[in-house]
Amino acid sequence: MNHRTQPPEPQRQAVAALYVEHADRVRRIVAAGLRPADLDQADDLAQDVWLTLWQYVLRGNVIDRPAGLLSAMARHRVTDHYRSARVRREIAVDPTTPAGLGGLDRAVRRELVAA
Repeated sequence: MNHRTQPPEPQRQAVAALYVEHADRVRRIVAAGLRPADLDQADDLAQDVWLTLWQYVLRGNVIDRPAGLLSAMARHRVTDHYRSARVRREIAVDPTTPAGLGGLDRAVRRELVAA
C-alpha cells in the first residue's frame, strides 16, 4: 500500500498564489528565450518551471524573492532545453573512416554531421 503525504496546505496555497500572480510573466520569459520555431513548447517549459518551484518548496526552501527566483528558473529551463536538444542532435562519427568509402557515403556522412 502506498501512502503519500500531502504537502501542508500553507505551501499549496502559497504556490497557488504565486502561480496566479506570476504565471503570465513566467510564460513570457520562457517564450522570449525560445527560437520562433520552438514557441509551441513555451507552455510545456513554463509548466516545468512551476514543477521545479513546487519541488523547491517541498524540500523546505523559503522563497524570499519569488519574482527573481521564477525569472531565473524560467531562463535556466530554456537554457536546459536547448542544451539537451543539442546533445540529442549530436551524432557520433567514427574517426576511423574506411579507406574505400564511396562519394555517396561521404555526402551522407557530411549531411548527418551538419544536422
